[in-house]
Amino acid sequence: MSRYKIFLSVCMSCVFFLLGCSSESALYFQCNGQVSPLIALNRNARSARVVNPESSGYMYFAFSADQCLMLAQSAVEQGVISVEITVSLLTADDTGQFAYGFLYSDDFVKEYKLKKDLPGRPMIQGKFSSSVPSFRLASTVPSRNLADIRGIVVYATVPAEVSSVKVVPAAIGYDISPAIPRFCFGSNGGAVSFETPGSAADFTGAEAVFGKPDRKEMYRPVIRILLSDNVIQPEHPSNQIRMELDVGGESVYIRRVPGQKVVTLQCAGLQNPYGTVVPVEHQEQLTGVLMEYVKVDSGIDGFVLDPLATDPGLIPGWDSNSWRTGDYELFEWEQFPGLLIFDTADYGIQDDFFKRLAFFTEKSGYIGTLASDREIAWQHGFNAHDYRAETLAAFFQLALETDFPLNAKENLLCRILVHNGIIVPVEQNGVVIGYKPGYGGLVSISQESLMYLRHTLLTHECLHGLYFIDSSFRDQVAQVFQTADAESIRFLLRYFQVQSSLNYNLEDTYLIQNEFMAYVMQQSVDRTASYFADNLSWRGSMLDAEPELCAYVQGTKGAGFRDASAQLSAYVFSRWGLEAGRVALVTR
Repeated sequence: MSRYKIFLSVCMSCVFFLLGCSSESALYFQCNGQVSPLIALNRNARSARVVNPESSGYMYFAFSADQCLMLAQSAVEQGVISVEITVSLLTADDTGQFAYGFLYSDDFVKEYKLKKDLPGRPMIQGKFSSSVPSFRLASTVPSRNLADIRGIVVYATVPAEVSSVKVVPAAIGYDISPAIPRFCFGSNGGAVSFETPGSAADFTGAEAVFGKPDRKEMYRPVIRILLSDNVIQPEHPSNQIRMELDVGGESVYIRRVPGQKVVTLQCAGLQNPYGTVVPVEHQEQLTGVLMEYVKVDSGIDGFVLDPLATDPGLIPGWDSNSWRTGDYELFEWEQFPGLLIFDTADYGIQDDFFKRLAFFTEKSGYIGTLASDREIAWQHGFNAHDYRAETLAAFFQLALETDFPLNAKENLLCRILVHNGIIVPVEQNGVVIGYKPGYGGLVSISQESLMYLRHTLLTHECLHGLYFIDSSFRDQVAQVFQTADAESIRFLLRYFQVQSSLNYNLEDTYLIQNEFMAYVMQQSVDRTASYFADNLSWRGSMLDAEPELCAYVQGTKGAGFRDASAQLSAYVFSRWGLEAGRVALVTR
């Protein structure tokens, strides 16, 4: 035991402070929107101030019976909770120490009267700093002995006050970005460090608080990486700030862009979430690391509706053993809320979700119709998919109007889309009579694709997603398409026709320009020319159908496509920090 902990233990047993009769404190307890005064158990607690620490440095506060009940209800509703206090230094002397912990039922001889000798206990502790005159301390409420918690104790060796006590969602870690920084710990306590940005966060004890990231649990832990907002967008991707973090022994890289203040790391997608998060490079970009508890549907019934917020760069290598269902996992692009990302266990499950949609949306001869399973059973859908809200609403609207027998996965897809606001049901007298577009769209890849294809296909599909939600991007794509090398465009349009697996409708300008953009941007600018000149132009179907166009692309070495890629890559980098061949800001 450290000398400071021994000191605390001894002080807790001292009786020189006045217990006296209980009374209402000037300090209020906030929980679930309700506010009520705490019970003061000593003189300092009445004013919620330590004014003369030589006489007593302790403030003892008890919860009323109603407050204990509110605490228990919050724990049931939120899974795990914290009690957070705000502490302020009242003197220029910053050499003092502070501590904060819970009072338990066995600390009392009777209601609102403490024992004379209190044992030591885990506490949050630290030394005051004049550079941080006010700060918040949060301690998770231990669920195993929740019923025994009866109050809090705050200790200071210099004049200080407590200005608020509130129940908040559980967290462990720190956030120094707000005006009043936060330092959050488990119920086993810990030491506060008022260091500059770039501190490590230790989650080695967090499993006792949050439990394992079990796919069957309703609440799941996530790690929030909190970032500074002092980022200026460079002119070229080579100058983009690229942070490196060691997350439980796993390297995670974050490319910085203006406006990006939070990166969410789902614990279920990490190798060792209950380790230490240590900044390795560009520590100055880090303002906090918090492990929090979020509520998502668990997949216990074989399906999930709530997406996991993440960056596309983390999805291809995500361990499917941590999925909430065996058939698929559902994600949402954190930087672009409203864009859902499906990862399916195999092509068959992906077809069940999206094959009919593919024919309804893009396949020449089927567009706008609901093909029967028999009609399309022998035909190829796609190995990856993308659909905007307008198309999805039209599909399910037609199915409803014609009473078309959708399969189980398509009906589930409708539920997922409605749940996330991608499509909106139209009701009459409480009955759904149709669907209208909401906001966003979806993309999909499959575990059955090889890893290099999963990266390429996800990049391709996520670019479609950006096209769906951003009109300025669509305008830029249209401009590049219209001014691009004419023969190169002719080659691409014929490719869309000749490939039986594509069979795109060339009359659909929206579709064709969207596919043009994704094809010239799914790999880096440097690789785009070769992709067309050394790959697509040598395919047998194209050589048979369009030998002259193939010879043109080979002779120009794909320059027309490279130029289009460069223009669009520069645009998405200036807008979002992305580039051709990369839609990820977070990788590992």
